[in-house]
Amino acid sequence: MLRQFKELFRKELKILLRDRQTILLLFFMPAALIFFLSLAVGGMQADVLIGRKIQTVVENQAQSTKANLLEKKIKSHKLIDHKTRPAGMDNDRLFESSKVQAVVVIPRGFDEGDNPVEVYFDPVIDAGYKAAVLSMLTSITVEVVMGIDNLDAVVANMIVEKTKPNREFPNPLEQTVPGFAIFAMFFIAIPMSIIFLKEKRDGTLPRLFTYPVHANLVTLAKLLPYYIINIFQFILMLLIGIYIMPYFINFSLHWGGHPWHLLPITLIVAAATTGFGVLVAALARTPEQSSTLAALGSVLMGAFGGIMVPYFFMPLIMKKLAMLSPVYWAHQAYLDVFLRGAAFSVILPKLAVLTGFAVICFYLAGRKIKWM
Repeated sequence: MLRQFKELFRKELKILLRDRQTILLLFFMPAALIFFLSLAVGGMQADVLIGRKIQTVVENQAQSTKANLLEKKIKSHKLIDHKTRPAGMDNDRLFESSKVQAVVVIPRGFDEGDNPVEVYFDPVIDAGYKAAVLSMLTSITVEVVMGIDNLDAVVANMIVEKTKPNREFPNPLEQTVPGFAIFAMFFIAIPMSIIFLKEKRDGTLPRLFTYPVHANLVTLAKLLPYYIINIFQFILMLLIGIYIMPYFINFSLHWGGHPWHLLPITLIVAAATTGFGVLVAALARTPEQSSTLAALGSVLMGAFGGIMVPYFFMPLIMKKLAMLSPVYWAHQAYLDVFLRGAAFSVILPKLAVLTGFAVICFYLAGRKIKWM
């Protein structure tokens, strides 16, 4: 039996590796997605994770003692990146060019209390940053007008922040590396279904099941190469994320507190993606149908599962719908390791969902194939 299995496995592996372009694409696609999208979202998520400076023009029309002090405090604040207005540019053109997000004008009569400080914002600025800038300007203006050196120090004993560090918000690599590795693993359905349909069309598959070999052995030998490739896909993407991407982006990906948890997660995710491939192969009738069904299914599961749009950016209704996608459960299981240092008991329910998905796929495919 072992010899029969080895020969069947070798046959499947040779057929799979014969299409080198597809195999290379399975590894190149997630690597490219991880590289470019990590760079693309890195700046956006850095704004949220560590904050960003608001590019601001400060114009002091009053040129009085208090106005000069206010100007100095605004320009030196950690939230402000001071810019000089280019000659001939009004506020509208400044905002259209995206060179500036805010303009602060200290008008004549500020010292006398006749005219308040004027603030102009880019209409598309994030509401959170707008509120932060207004709060900062209010605080500094009160300091200058009332002669207080540091208003924050005065109210420090009145308000104390007790928030713990946020570990529910993944950095770009924690989001993209496991996310697009999972996404690519589902694409194994394309070569799997095409080869399956080709063998069915030329009669190879029916002949295999007439040999004096147990049908389960034939099935296992056909699935194992794809299962192994999926595991290697994830390992390669993980190594790229940990050892290569930090050279290109100011974030890092760590193994987490329990790196051994990655093993059972990857084994079960690979089973789920292989099960999806078998189901696509069983449902499709032509290679064109299988490619379309596999690609569409993978993209939809990725979109709903929080890969295309990060889960933490989704509205509540989308977060609930995300739970219908196996990609969501797989991604969250990996984030439990990389991000949260979760115990295996926390990860186990997610693995149960993925196992159930794999079992359902294999069962439905088996029922369909039996009647072909």
